[in-house]
Order: sequence, then structure tokens, then C-alpha cells
Amino acid sequence: MMRVISGVVATVALTVGVMGALPASADTISRETLARKFVDYCVNTQYRVEGVDRNSMIERCRKASDQAMTQFEGNSFDAPSRSKFTAEQDTAIRAAIAAAFAKK
Repeated sequence: MMRVISGVVATVALTVGVMGALPASADTISRETLARKFVDYCVNTQYRVEGVDRNSMIERCRKASDQAMTQFEGNSFDAPSRSKFTAEQDTAIRAAIAAAFAKK
């Protein structure tokens, strides 16, 4: 009985060690996913702003997302943790939203 338990503990330890050595692919997202998260963020924030034209909001948010994405190269990005963007992502989307929704 003790050998079985020791074997199970050794197997679990080996599995945890192997899993720790694998790349953390869950910590990155694709370019398309980040762009979609930017659009979602924009819509969620702008929907609550008084005086924003709801008919053009989605299109303006898409433009803001496109503008923010121009600041990033490549196809893989750090995944936002708990729906919070990285500092660089947050700065990019906030500036793009401000430009897209600026009073003209």
C-alpha cells in the first residue's frame, strides 16, 4: 500500500514538473483577439457616456481599436489579466478612444 502511495506522489510531482516546463500559451492572445477586446472595452466604456451617439458608437470603437493596434507589432500579445489590459495596451486604447470620440 505504501509503495502505491509513493508511486502516485512521484507521478504527481513529475506531472507538475513537466507542466511547469511547458510554455504558458494561455498567457498570450492573438492579434484578432486583442483587437476584439479593444472594441469590447470601448463599447462598454462609451455606452455609459452621456451624449454619445449610439448609432455611430460601434464604428467609432472599431476605428479606435484599429488605431490602437497600429502601436503593436506581431501576432501574439500578453493576455490581459482579469480583464485588465497591460499598461501599454491600456494606454494605447484609451488614447485611441479619446481621439475617436473627440468633439469636433
